[in-house]
Amino acid sequence: MILVAIFIGIFLIAGVVVIAAGFSSKRQAKAAGSSGSGKLLYIGVGLCVVGIGLAIPGLLIFNNGTKTSRDASGGVVLTANQESGRVLFAQNCSTCHTLQASGAVGQTGPNLDYMHPPEALILNAIQIGRARGAGNMPAGLVTGNQAKEVASYVSAVAGQGLVANQNASVSTP
Repeated sequence: MILVAIFIGIFLIAGVVVIAAGFSSKRQAKAAGSSGSGKLLYIGVGLCVVGIGLAIPGLLIFNNGTKTSRDASGGVVLTANQESGRVLFAQNCSTCHTLQASGAVGQTGPNLDYMHPPEALILNAIQIGRARGAGNMPAGLVTGNQAKEVASYVSAVAGQGLVANQNASVSTP
């Protein structure tokens, strides 16, 4: 949002400078005996600069406002259930697991981007838990339909933004 404000500010300042130059040139033109018809050109250019500076961010904000919450990394468009799974994953799973689509960087559980597990395996891990390796995943952190939503979300977005140099020792459930 700060970048949008800076963008608009630059165009507003540029427009004001061009318009001020137009008024300044009128004074200089009268002193030289000219009619000062270039004033309209300066004002027109200044208004165009200000208009562009306001129109571009306005169109971007207007056209992108409804779409961002359902888009995950890699251009995956989420269903309503997967969007609910995204929220549940952030609340219950992100402290242990790494999943780029959720901005999760947990180190205890496996990196789900690296594993890219199928939905059935994720659902099974949520329901019965896991106790392999150094960490323990308790069973039933979420249950019922919520477990299905989390499993659907993770299977849809895992691996869409694979990060290099992953730790293979935590790649199994």
